[in-house]
Parts: sequence; C-alpha cells; structure tokens
Amino acid sequence: MPSPISRLVTFCLLTASLAWPIGATAQAPGDWFTMNKDYSSQRYVALDQITPANVGSMKEVCEVRLDEPGTAIFTSDLLMIGRTLYVNTFRAVYAIDATDCTLRWRYVIAFKGPSTQPSGHESRYIHPSSRGSGYWDGKIFFGTGDGQLIALDAATGKPVWDVVNATGHGETFISTPIAWDGKVFIGIGVSDEGIRGRFMAFDASSGKELWRFYTIPLGNEPGADTWHNPPSIPPAGGGFWASSSLDPATGEVFAPAANPYPDYLPGQRLGADLYTNSVLSLGANSGQLNWYYQGIPNDQHDWDLGTSPILYTARNGSRMLAIAGKNGLVYGLDRATHELVFATPGTTRANDGLYGTTPILVCPGTLGGAEWNGTAYSPDTGMLYTGMVDWCWYYAQFPTAKGHRGTPIWNFSVPPRGQITAIDGANGNIEWQYHTAAPVVAGLVPTRSGLLFGGDVRGNLLALDARTGAVLDRIDAGGALNNGLISYAVDDTQYVAAAVGGAALNTAGVAGPLRVSIFGLHGSDTPRIVRLDPLPRLGATPAEQAIDTYFSACSDCHGNDAQGKTYPSLERQTQLAGNPAALKAFLAYVPPPMPRLYPGLLSDEDVRLIAQRLKTLLTPPSATQPAPAAEPAPPPRP
Repeated sequence: MPSPISRLVTFCLLTASLAWPIGATAQAPGDWFTMNKDYSSQRYVALDQITPANVGSMKEVCEVRLDEPGTAIFTSDLLMIGRTLYVNTFRAVYAIDATDCTLRWRYVIAFKGPSTQPSGHESRYIHPSSRGSGYWDGKIFFGTGDGQLIALDAATGKPVWDVVNATGHGETFISTPIAWDGKVFIGIGVSDEGIRGRFMAFDASSGKELWRFYTIPLGNEPGADTWHNPPSIPPAGGGFWASSSLDPATGEVFAPAANPYPDYLPGQRLGADLYTNSVLSLGANSGQLNWYYQGIPNDQHDWDLGTSPILYTARNGSRMLAIAGKNGLVYGLDRATHELVFATPGTTRANDGLYGTTPILVCPGTLGGAEWNGTAYSPDTGMLYTGMVDWCWYYAQFPTAKGHRGTPIWNFSVPPRGQITAIDGANGNIEWQYHTAAPVVAGLVPTRSGLLFGGDVRGNLLALDARTGAVLDRIDAGGALNNGLISYAVDDTQYVAAAVGGAALNTAGVAGPLRVSIFGLHGSDTPRIVRLDPLPRLGATPAEQAIDTYFSACSDCHGNDAQGKTYPSLERQTQLAGNPAALKAFLAYVPPPMPRLYPGLLSDEDVRLIAQRLKTLLTPPSATQPAPAAEPAPPPRP
C-alpha cells in the first residue's frame, strides 16, 4: 500500500496535471516535458511509492515493440505528458499509453532536407539518430536527421508545421529541443561534418526562426581571433548533440556546444577555438550571449561538451550549473560569478595533453567519458550523479599530404566499461562510485524515496541507494539501455519506463530489438506485449533499400563508404560482400565492443540488403586502381 506521504505527493502531482491539461501553456510539474524532465534538467522525481525496501518486487508491466526495418540506432529519451509517453527514432515519433503501452499514434518522417535533393540518392545526408522531443502548449517538437524542425499536435500526431533549417551537407538535428514562452530552442549539428554550429529560437506557433547564435565566430565577430587554423582549414564545428536547459526566472537558455572541426590537429590549431566545447548562457528573447564557460579549449581529442547542462541550488545556497564532458570531467560553475568551482573526474583520466608520432594511451578516448546524458541532481542528498564510459584509446600523429594529422586508434584489448559517480553538488567531492561491466549512457533518475535508477548498455536496469551507491535491484531489460530512462506517476501508481534495444557507439556485445518497456510494482513475469505493423522500408527501389539499410544500420560506425568512421574500416572484410550467410555468421559472433546486431535486431532481409550494399562498397580494386594505403601499425598492448 502507498504511504500517506506517497499518496499526498501523488495527489499533488495529479492535481497539477489536471490543472495543466494538454493544450495549456504552463508545464505540469509531474510531467517530463523535456528530455531531462524540466527546464533545470535535474531529472529528479518527487515520488516515493517505489522504495529501497520494495524495489526488488518491480517487474515489467508491458512493452511496445517498434518494428522498423533496418533501424539500428536508438538513442531517444522519453517524454511523459499526462498519460502519454513520447519516443523518437530517426524515422518516426511514437505516442504510447504510459500505463499499458497501447499505441496512440505514430508519425512517420518524410525526409526532404536540402541535402537529400536532387544530387543523387547516395549523396544524401540523414543522420540515423535522434535524442527525442520537447513539449509546449499541446505540441510535440523535434528535429530530423535531414535538418527539419517539426511540430505535431500532441494528442493526435497531426502535423502543425515543419521548416527545413539545414542549409548544406552535414547539417542535421540530433539534439532535443526545449520550448518555453512560445519559443522552441534547438542547435544544429554535427561538428564532425564540418558545419558552422548555430543555436536558434523558433516561434512555437508558426516555426518562424526568431534568432540564431553562431558558435563559430568569423570575420570581426567576437571570438574569431581565438582560431589559428592552417589557411587551408577554415574554422568549423561547434554543433549540438544534446538538449539545453533554461531558467524562466532570468530568461537564460543554457546550450552545450561540441567540438571543433577537424577533430584532430595537434599543434596546428593553436587558439582556444571559441565557442566550441562551451556551455553558453544566451538571452532567451534575444539570442545575445550573456556569458560562457569553455571546458575544453583547443580540443585535440574530439572531447565534446555534448551533454545537457543542469541547474540546481547547492546545499550551501550557491546557484550552480554543472555539465559533464567526454573528457571525463564534471564541471561545477557558480552562476553568480561564472567561476569554476570544481572539475571532478567521473571516469579514468590519463595523458590528456598533445600527442606525437608514438602512440600513447589516453583516458578517456574519443568514445569515453560522458556521452549522451550528463548529470542528475537530488535536492534530498545534495549530490550530482553522472554515468560515464570508461574506455581508453591510443592517439598518435601520422603524416598526410597536408602535414601531420592526429589519429585515434581503437583500443580493443580492454573492453569498454562504465561507472556511476555521486558528487557533492557544492564542492565536487566524490561521495561514491559504482563500476559497471558495460558503459553507462542512459539517463539517471533520483527519487524522493532515496533510489537512483540507472542502466548500462548490457541491458542492466539498476536501482541503487542514492546515498551509498549500493545495488538494491538489477533487472535484465533484454536489450541495451542507450538513453531514455524515466519515472513518473499515473493514477496513484509509480512507473519506470525505458527505451530498450538498438546499437550504440559503445555497446558491449548487446543490442536487442527496439522497444519501450514500462515497469512497476504491479508488473509480472508475463507482461503485455504490443506489436506494431512494420514501417515500410526506406528507398523506392531494391538498390536504394540496400543503400538505406546499410546506412541506418552500419554507416554511423563504419562510414557511408565502409572505410571507417568511429570504428574500423570494413575494407578487409570482402568475404561479406554479397554473401548474406557469411554476414550473418560475422554479426552473430563478432566480439564486443561491436553490438550483437543479428539475430535479434536485424532481420534476414536486413542482412541480405546490407550484404548487397557491401558488394558495391567492398568490390576488390581492378589492376588499374592503386592499392589502398597501408594502415598504421597497431599500438602496443597495454
């Protein structure tokens, strides 16, 4: 039975929800109307029905399976408005009943950004990832992989407006918008395509752009003199991976800008490279810069400051902002003075300086530290909580036609791990750490009852004691937890919901089919399963379907041309080209950190189409073609 306190809290939350129904301009305090719950991004929920004493009884209530052929990346967070969950893939937005997983509606994206026109199907740029949606005034707002910003009616899923904001190749909306005071705030990405980053505000009623702030200053713009690239490499980057935060009292929106481009130019980019790897305080009405903090000047390791800032009041009364980076640090800033109060490591750190021609082991590497979700905060404990990836990589410089270029080298000798760290929000002291066998990229959720919910990409849904870090419960979610994890109450009942499945850049041998799972104290060993009709495949012809299936399942790691991206080239895997049987065997037994895509996530037809695409990409060169350049020698094992 719920405690009297639980009933009182839930009654207040439900009363608030009734006072602000869908369509109202105020945001209900019990809802998750941003990917991090509210404008502060604390991810704290004032719920105590699920407690340290009974959390071991929590089981799955229901799940909805998102049948999207070929879709492999699933990094969306979750919204919960009233009684409805909202979740995104790069192809669609889903509205789901928050108590029994019934599908309310599904909106399928029609890609039409400028980089998809009409230069050819293979040259189009659609990023296969989405971090989720934002909510305001009865509308759901989200960006697309080809640079559209779209508003839907939250109750029906019908389009209200859409605008194409991308202006060239590589511009995309991965980050999640937030909306306030009739405005929608979002930043363009991605840095690694050489774009000029910008953060923007749009009219929530019409989609008209209201203002923009460029994170790469040019000409006489303030900050342009901090860029000292070689003449052949213009300043670029400063895109956005994550959502922003906002203070309604001061009218400030806080936006996290990512790395400069090109990523690795040790000794060639000599300035600070504003405003990359910075958290920006911008006027919500004007877009003017109030102040900024650059966490990683002159970034040579692709260490994005790509997580959401968090706003909180520490136990000592200081108004604080915290943000976590891929360099493994959590920065705590005093919002009154804009001074750095602490920079606390949340994972292993070593050798973070420049690097030469001899490979050195750097911790964390390009895919380490705080990846997609940043920090959470509990006003009950006064602690910040951060989940990170513990993975060191080698770095070295190698000669190219244009001089030396830095190169990260994948360190597969030690598998990626993770950890959750609790930090005193006032001074940055580490209170406890919990080490996981797999990376932690899912959002963390502290509750009033003293629980901290988290998860790793091996599929462990964790319930920790928020004060000590002791593991109180562990549920096998049946697939990777790559981002979305929330808790909420409906009808006097507390739930935990998770976006489950899909590949991730740091997956440790686990993927699983895409689905949303809901857990509660009234769950069972036979949860309700909701199966959806599959989406049609991307591409109008078999050749286009092969291109699109490879693109959505493989390109984000191995590149559009299979020559390598964040993971190695497939050039030496010519036995997979045109051979579905060989590709199935490869996918079923490839070791971590590659995720297990087959069986489970990809279908037989997906594998056939990918093999068909590899036949084009990996065709051995003819005798008249030059031999491929030799790869650098592997670094010594640690």
